[in-house]
Amino acid sequence: MTDKMKFVFLLSLPAALLLEITPTMADTPLGWINTSNPAAYTTTKGELEISAAAIAVNDSLDIFNYRDDLIAASGSLEGDSGDLSGSRLELNYGIATDLSVFYRRQQQSLTLDLGEISSVDVRDIDKSLDTVAESAGIKWTFYRANLLNPDNRQTAASLELTGFSSESNDFDVVLDEIRFDDVTIIFGVPQTFSVSNMKDEGWKAKLIYSWPLTESAIGSVWTGYGESSAASGTSTDLQSATISQFFEQSFELEESYLYFGAGLNTQITPRLSASLNYEYISLSDSKLNRFPPTPVSELPSFFTSSGQSNVDDNHTFKASLAYWLTPSINLSVSGQLYSNQFVGVLPHYNNPLSGSFSDTPYGFAGIELSYKISGTP
Repeated sequence: MTDKMKFVFLLSLPAALLLEITPTMADTPLGWINTSNPAAYTTTKGELEISAAAIAVNDSLDIFNYRDDLIAASGSLEGDSGDLSGSRLELNYGIATDLSVFYRRQQQSLTLDLGEISSVDVRDIDKSLDTVAESAGIKWTFYRANLLNPDNRQTAASLELTGFSSESNDFDVVLDEIRFDDVTIIFGVPQTFSVSNMKDEGWKAKLIYSWPLTESAIGSVWTGYGESSAASGTSTDLQSATISQFFEQSFELEESYLYFGAGLNTQITPRLSASLNYEYISLSDSKLNRFPPTPVSELPSFFTSSGQSNVDDNHTFKASLAYWLTPSINLSVSGQLYSNQFVGVLPHYNNPLSGSFSDTPYGFAGIELSYKISGTP
């Protein structure tokens, strides 16, 4: 857990002590689960929600042909590029009547099958970008109204503070030969070149407002602000300083974001619910620094800053359908779409390798099992 994530948790302690003196009441509507549902409601005091999901996209799940669009847009990808598999874990716990904490972790593997590269002779190459993303934070509901509504479908407003970080494994390419415009370098022993040091961290704050639309439906809107710092680079295990200097680079990216979103959650039957959420992410400020400042033009694009994206926004959509198997166990299926892939979601994906196709739409499906453990108020 990063220092920023720990700091967000520490912020919750004085608020928790203050809110402990308030009367206990239900914090969420009947049948509600906080996982993947942006809303102003906090997890009920003493209750723990545990959710585990599998996420994926492949040629069978890609009903919008986003994988094919990714390959066509990049010009350097082929085969199963765009396939994704992974898992997600989320914990929500109510520590006071109007205060809850959460932790989220997503692990994913994005297939990147690079086609033939004219300037190099490849011996071996990684096939995926493997990433772990974590976030943790608190949600404080500071306003409630319509307290006598049935099923606790109240009007509420909350503040959510989140610290986040993500990191990807190095993407390695093993080469026998490199061809520049005026010289060819042949290695007696194959050498490894990498897109490396891919990681980010940051924070965000959101104000969320929720209100009952009908006796079985709840609407939510939110706005927020966040900042992140991301890093990436290229490196090699070459012993020759003369040659390795062309591949030793680092990139530093500072960004700030504005968030605007809306969601709808409806209870179709006592056991079946559906949700639809939309969020617009706008990069209000972005600063990219590269060291050294001038790349070698003959290098493949995934080793240079020319492969990085200039996209400054993202439209994200998520729809889910959930069924309560028991009063404590919830099974859901979902679909998530991005207009510009992981822009504003995984900041370090704007690296020389994956940044070149950040402006293409992308999406994946998920199946999730959630379990509620009720505690003693």
